[in-house]
Amino acid sequence: MSKFLSFVLLFLLSSFWFSCKKVDIKFGEQFLDNGYTQIMKIDTFNADLATIRLDSFPTSASGASLIGSYYDPYFGRITSQCFAEMIPPFYDGPYTNTFFDSVCLIMLPNRVFYGDSTQPVQINVHKVTQIINGYEENPMQINNVREFPVDPVALGSALVTVRPQRRDSIKIRLSDAFGTELLNKLADPSDKDMKASDAFIKYFNGIRVSASGNGSFAFGCKDSLFIRVYYKQSQLFLNSKKYDISIGAKFHHFNQILVDRTGSTLQDLNNNKELHSSQTGNAAYTSYVGGSIARVRFNSIRDIPKLPNYAKLLRATLIVRPLRGSYSPTFPLPPLLRMASTNVNNQIGFDLFFVNNGTAITQYGNLTLDYLYGENTNYFYDVTDYVGSLLQQPTLSNPGMLMLPPGQSMETSFNRLAVGNRFNNNGKTELILVYATVK
Repeated sequence: MSKFLSFVLLFLLSSFWFSCKKVDIKFGEQFLDNGYTQIMKIDTFNADLATIRLDSFPTSASGASLIGSYYDPYFGRITSQCFAEMIPPFYDGPYTNTFFDSVCLIMLPNRVFYGDSTQPVQINVHKVTQIINGYEENPMQINNVREFPVDPVALGSALVTVRPQRRDSIKIRLSDAFGTELLNKLADPSDKDMKASDAFIKYFNGIRVSASGNGSFAFGCKDSLFIRVYYKQSQLFLNSKKYDISIGAKFHHFNQILVDRTGSTLQDLNNNKELHSSQTGNAAYTSYVGGSIARVRFNSIRDIPKLPNYAKLLRATLIVRPLRGSYSPTFPLPPLLRMASTNVNNQIGFDLFFVNNGTAITQYGNLTLDYLYGENTNYFYDVTDYVGSLLQQPTLSNPGMLMLPPGQSMETSFNRLAVGNRFNNNGKTELILVYATVK
């Protein structure tokens, strides 16, 4: 028995000895000149974080209408309302012997939402009193801060409980006087406003859909909202009919998204283009609709060759850990998060990618979620080529990378991100390097 125990003890000691020993690998002359090397792993290179202010961004032709308001302790109060140009269908009259029934605005939620969906929302529809258009330099673009005047008297209002995960349409009853006016114009054979889109736009410039007050919920709808007139027509029988006025030019449909940062973590971003993470609770923040973007920069990355016996960078991995307690099923993280190159002006550049069979594929972080403890929630990126390019070109600028949702959902999603720097114990962003050294 004692011999057996001695053998087991010797085996365990030998296993421990070999498991703690560095691995020797002979790389070959294509990597190093010759000789044996060791593989080293280090995570002490700082991933420096900052939050960048986004002054304005295009929201026209985004494919979604964002409506509502909520307060976020990081970003402040975010309020969104949509504007849309409306046009009539192809005229297929006559509309004789018609009797008005009702008129309403119909919207279909697109499952985008943020905040407390159990709370009812007061939705208001107003007539725009100026033709909606783009900018002189870019007629097909309208930014989030654009404003168009509206008639102060609402066309219609309703207190609605929005169920964003269902496909139930939202109906807002509009003024009977407005509906009757539309039907009378249709029935008038000399009226030209209802027979051509250009004439109708001059008569009815469009609508604004908004939510009242300082609420705690915002939601998205598809850009297929329309005004429906219900009426009856006397022919052989009294038939129930409908007439739909839909969104016109997509680039004349946009979301006005405004941010009030008063009292929030990013309050000082109003007077600064960027805030270092040391000024904002050792964290950086991304909410594109909230006008903020987190940036990561590797300030000391060119010191890698100064490591003892450094020979070659083998792998560089960036791990982005959202702050514990900053997300939940009700306040979700961006499911996809890209790293976009930037410049000294913090403009969005090319995405970080990997190559598969000759095709460049954007890295989106492979989000892992741990709602229970938060310890294992992270995004994961291979930044080997990015770091390698900085090492190979000492004169290349090092402005960093921006943390952003995919381009197609940047301005149509309320999801947001809070990530910590190396001093934040609730979620550290780490750069992990694996490199070869010469013995």
